[in-house]
Amino acid sequence: MKHAETIIANKIVQEAKTLHSDSIDYQSYISIADLLNAHQFRAVQIVLDGLDSMPRDMILQIISEDENVWNMMFEPLVDGQYLAMRKNKTLTN
Repeated sequence: MKHAETIIANKIVQEAKTLHSDSIDYQSYISIADLLNAHQFRAVQIVLDGLDSMPRDMILQIISEDENVWNMMFEPLVDGQYLAMRKNKTLTN
């Protein structure tokens, strides 16, 4: 059975495949997926914080599909809270 973060990473890669492979957004999606697969959750937070809103919000939407993966990196969302208003958990990896 695959880890939840691997499933989410695969979904992010599938979304990346809808973009042109030379685009910076494509590279951002792939980087996030690679970091998730490597369990580098603090690095995911850092990269997400530096992204433009469109790729960041789409990646956050995909991550939010699995509550366990979301809760590894971010505080739970309050009902109606926008994904962009998330709060990072303090991580050390």
